Amino acid sequence: MYSHQSPSSSHDQPDQPDQFKLLLNQEGLRLTNQRQKILEIFMDRTKGYHLSAEDIYQHLSSQGERISFSTIYRALHILVSLGVLREIELIEHKKYYEFNHPNIAPHHHLVCIQCGEVTEFEEDSIIDISHREAQNRNFSMLSCQFTIYGLCSQCQASDIW
Repeated sequence: MYSHQSPSSSHDQPDQPDQFKLLLNQEGLRLTNQRQKILEIFMDRTKGYHLSAEDIYQHLSSQGERISFSTIYRALHILVSLGVLREIELIEHKKYYEFNHPNIAPHHHLVCIQCGEVTEFEEDSIIDISHREAQNRNFSMLSCQFTIYGLCSQCQASDIW
């Protein structure tokens, strides 16, 4: 599981269960026990926490829940399509998920390729440049995420690298 450092780590999630149930109903879906448990995992985490499907599986399994990876992936896909979660690729070919909520400021990621530490940061100039470039190219921007890959200070100091 990725560690994280967030600009703010307060619980900043919306009233998700009721909103999620309403969103699901509008799509002709229902709030299953498994979907509820997956949503609760994200609600119990601080802002800025990134989880993979494997992290979710391990968490639920450690609580005695019996759930398949396919169920987790389907639930994550639904949460992303409804805009509740945001899917991000922090390491090549590996998806992570985080809350996608209007009260959470646009942020970007520093990813250590050695230990996997993820540090979030906010930088308005990245968003400003992205908006300007999208507008100049007649492109409708829906989201902007900037990820920097490198080595954290601890990995730089180690003899491993």
